[in-house]
Amino acid sequence: QMDVDKLNFIIKKFYTNSNVLTINKINSGLINKTYIIEHLNNGTKSKFILQSLSNIFESREVVNINHNLITNHIKKKINENHFDFDMKRWEVPYLIRCQSNNLFAFPFETDFWRAMRYVDQTLSFDYLEDNAMAFQTGVGLAKFHSICSDLECSRLKTNITNFHNIHYYIDEYTKSFDNYKLVKLENHYEERIKTLNIFCSKQIFFAKSLAKSLDENLIVKNVIHGDPKLSNFLFDIHHKYVVSMIDLDTVSSGYLLTDLADCIRSICNSSREQPRCLDNVSFDIGSFKSFLNGYFSISDKNDSFRFILEFIYLIIFELTIRFFTDFLQSNRYFRVKYKTQNLCRAEVQCRLLCDFLSHITILSNELLESGIYSS
Repeated sequence: QMDVDKLNFIIKKFYTNSNVLTINKINSGLINKTYIIEHLNNGTKSKFILQSLSNIFESREVVNINHNLITNHIKKKINENHFDFDMKRWEVPYLIRCQSNNLFAFPFETDFWRAMRYVDQTLSFDYLEDNAMAFQTGVGLAKFHSICSDLECSRLKTNITNFHNIHYYIDEYTKSFDNYKLVKLENHYEERIKTLNIFCSKQIFFAKSLAKSLDENLIVKNVIHGDPKLSNFLFDIHHKYVVSMIDLDTVSSGYLLTDLADCIRSICNSSREQPRCLDNVSFDIGSFKSFLNGYFSISDKNDSFRFILEFIYLIIFELTIRFFTDFLQSNRYFRVKYKTQNLCRAEVQCRLLCDFLSHITILSNELLESGIYSS
């Protein structure tokens, strides 16, 4: 009951004349606490998103400043009919001002609450239904990149230091592993941790030198989403095309390829994030092809896209060590339902990486055929 009373109190700060009908918690996010609120506002029925921002962000004010910058930019583009080329709707989950302080956030106790527009007539998915959905995800990401391409990325402030910096994650992982006390675990966990550590240690030198050489080869930074996993795409409820990208707190300056690789990592894991059995984890080549076909139906191919496989390798390895490190540090970053969940997540990414590496030749041939590699 306490939670409902507290939420009602916070809702009234954003909507003074709100009469709450239902509160639904969304469980797909690993970082923030998010609710869909359905209410009568001045007698009219509507929904909005209420969210408590995680304290992983260095400054939650900066998160909102960036969020506002990006959503204002997208709103302007929509008003200028930027999307006339395919006549499909594009929506933006902008922030709603708090009526009690005229800001985009309401600090309460130790939490930092904000309200966002709910995008109606949409669905989100945790896993692909078919290759058509992979294609539409590619189109959606390309549209997001296209709409943000003329936003000067230097205007975005840093809200997670070292985000997608593999050198930093490797250092954190090495320190955490060295400080970790294996004695406090049952044998079978100890085996799993040692096996994963052997795998990660073998990748470190290659991952570091690869990241360094990519940084030397790629100069251009763009506005990227930063966390384009499948559940952050909203699909039209009737026609299953993407109408919005949500969870814009990780929007930052980076390489477009980081977004492509992370999205591919998310959709091509045919076993989903939490499989019953690790043997089911595999990298789906059909989804990979369909996604790229979708993306390049909107975006032009340029020379930098030839590094796509290198970026996929790095992002899967990055996630492996980030989940593993979080487990070693007692789950400080990603929310867990049970103590070893981040260890399981790390093992899934590790298995995905192994399967991805076993298909490199086939994937390279796909890129050659699609014209991303020039022979």
